[in-house]
Amino acid sequence: MLNDGFNFLQVALLHDRATTLAMGFVTPALFLAGVGAIAIPIVIHLLNRRRFKTVSWAAMDFLLRAMRKNRRRIRFEQWLLLALRCLLLVLAGLALARPIGCHQSTVAAVAGQRSGLHVIVIDNSFSMAYQSDRPNARTHLDHAKNLAKAQIDRLSGGSESVALILASAPASAALPKPTYDLEAAKNAVDRVEQSFSGTDLLGALRLADDVTRDSTQASKFLSIYSDSTRSAWETANADAVRSTFTDLAARCRITHFNLARPNQWNQAAVDLAPASRLVTRLSHDFSATVRGYGSGSDPTVQWQVDESSVGNVSTISVDANTPPLMQSQIAFKAGGPHVVSIRLTGEDRLPVDDSRWRVVDVATELKVLIVEGERGTSALGGSAAFLALALAPPREASSPRDLSTGATSATGSYVNPEVISDLDLGSRVLSDFRCVILVGVAQVDTTLADELRRFVDAGGTLMVFMGEPVNADNYNQVLLPRKLLPGRLARRMSVSGDQSGFTFDFRPDVVHPFLSIFRNQQNSGLDTAQVFTYWQAEVPPDANIDHILDYKPVQRAGEGIGEATRQADPAITSHAVGAGQVIFFSTTAGPEWTTLPAKPAFLTLIHELLSNSVTASDGWLNLQVGDALRIPPTIKLPAAPLLYDPSQQALTMETVAGSAGASFQSAPLVKPGVYTMVSGGKRFPVAVNLPADESDIRALDTPALKSAIGDADVDMLDDALPPPAVDASDQTDFGWTIMLAVLAIAGIECLLAMRFGHYRK
Repeated sequence: MLNDGFNFLQVALLHDRATTLAMGFVTPALFLAGVGAIAIPIVIHLLNRRRFKTVSWAAMDFLLRAMRKNRRRIRFEQWLLLALRCLLLVLAGLALARPIGCHQSTVAAVAGQRSGLHVIVIDNSFSMAYQSDRPNARTHLDHAKNLAKAQIDRLSGGSESVALILASAPASAALPKPTYDLEAAKNAVDRVEQSFSGTDLLGALRLADDVTRDSTQASKFLSIYSDSTRSAWETANADAVRSTFTDLAARCRITHFNLARPNQWNQAAVDLAPASRLVTRLSHDFSATVRGYGSGSDPTVQWQVDESSVGNVSTISVDANTPPLMQSQIAFKAGGPHVVSIRLTGEDRLPVDDSRWRVVDVATELKVLIVEGERGTSALGGSAAFLALALAPPREASSPRDLSTGATSATGSYVNPEVISDLDLGSRVLSDFRCVILVGVAQVDTTLADELRRFVDAGGTLMVFMGEPVNADNYNQVLLPRKLLPGRLARRMSVSGDQSGFTFDFRPDVVHPFLSIFRNQQNSGLDTAQVFTYWQAEVPPDANIDHILDYKPVQRAGEGIGEATRQADPAITSHAVGAGQVIFFSTTAGPEWTTLPAKPAFLTLIHELLSNSVTASDGWLNLQVGDALRIPPTIKLPAAPLLYDPSQQALTMETVAGSAGASFQSAPLVKPGVYTMVSGGKRFPVAVNLPADESDIRALDTPALKSAIGDADVDMLDDALPPPAVDASDQTDFGWTIMLAVLAIAGIECLLAMRFGHYRK
């Protein structure tokens, strides 16, 4: 209450019709203490008067007569000394209280000194590397640093402090605590480096909010130097940004400097990915997303695989909605990790985002574990044998034993299936496989179900095929709660002997992404395959389950005409669990319940389900600026890894402990490009790309910025500081001037006391 009262005290010193000097105090309690200290010299004066006792004697009469002549002069001297001593104490308290006044007042201009906290926010995200070519500033960031240093040069040393915050993600404080050393503040601005990450506007504002809340200075100012791009403002945090601006405006005077150039533009490669999740040595399609923000010249495009050019260099026209670019028939000579890249070349003022890299781990031996619930007596007597044959078809005649066990010695497939009995499942390490397939397994105990759930959570694929031995109650009680089924197994649907089988509701013109290879294929066989028995799964309508293929609804005996239009039963579904996928197949993988395995489409169908559901093993090799390289514990390394950045500078990797075992991790990678990790004789490329949204450098204009800020009171300026008279702090500090007056009065009091205390003739 004391601070509030004095901070709003106003002294009416009108030097024109519009200007007043608003007076307040930084520490008003010290001013009150100075006022109260006036009593000290007064009490001493009164006590000195009471120490004398009147005694009449002859010599005193002569002395009293002499004193009566000088009484008026002595009294005046005593009152003058008392007044000076009282004024000295009042001014000392006033100086310590540091009175604040408006700098525009004539009194303040003569006797005051500016005071306040200046929080400077500099956006150093990678869009600020735009080459604006201003005088003495090549990029937006260079110009922002020049403006910030010029602002600091206008401040008053010793009374105005500076805090510096950087807005590149994640936002950080270059000067976490305000400093009165203005030269040190300018040096901190000089040390601001160009970042390659996006803009964390909300994080920067929250840091500024913390600094202003902690400061005891009465005047607070926030200056933001940014290029005002859409990627910084039009985000999911827009409401939080608006709210934080409102909170800051209640305590600070905010100024936003928009450094964007009119008609600035940028071309960028913002995405690159294979068309399918699983990449093999066969030819594959890759898709690249290229954008052009603003109006500029058409760039050329060059594709590369492991730094070798692929296809022809072409010139394209780009805008904010350019369709994806496709590069077909990219083949790889060997398995393992490879780097696919795309590069744009043209007249671009922000070239840092013209390249995009993607590491793909080309599969040459995809290990699949097939768990069979009931083995047949012949080579192809069980469903598992049909799956193994479909996944790894023989390149030449093979023995029946090869077909039943899925041996790949005579196959050219990238899949290496291993067929085991359900009794042997507990002895296998599931993390050694990319996919586990349950084929007609009767039941699963809770321990194995927990292992399967952990396997899928970690990125594995689980396929579940039905079969004669399947115990629906066990599946519903054990697998369903662990989300390893799409829904409850309700009942087994079968046709009678005189009925035709159920058929798939397959339409070549509208297919699920997993079946894109069958698009517009009129004679695929999927529409003619018959299913005689399947398990009906009750999939909740609000469940996040993809229906890959459904059955055609049929009318059964006893049903009305309208009942045949009910929702179709799912035949094949998929859903995500953790980082992995679960594929549910409602019928068998063999000919026991369906004619599908006899169709040529069966082999393609199984491979498409596998390739679209298996999680790519190269996720840890594709990072974004600011991410740390974390080697999964499942990656077996022959030696401690060494990491090198794109310029071949060595980086440190440290050992980290986890639930799955010890592994290695690097510090956040701050530069884009292709890094190299080496372990023994193994080399792994690591692609580090820029955040895609930061490439949109289209700037918001002043009305759009004001709308994004909301009701907050913010001064919107362009890319130059205002004149000093307008830019100066709103309040000035009189403390130093008053302290000089205290020293002067103390000296006068000493001289007068010495003069008055000596005998004069």
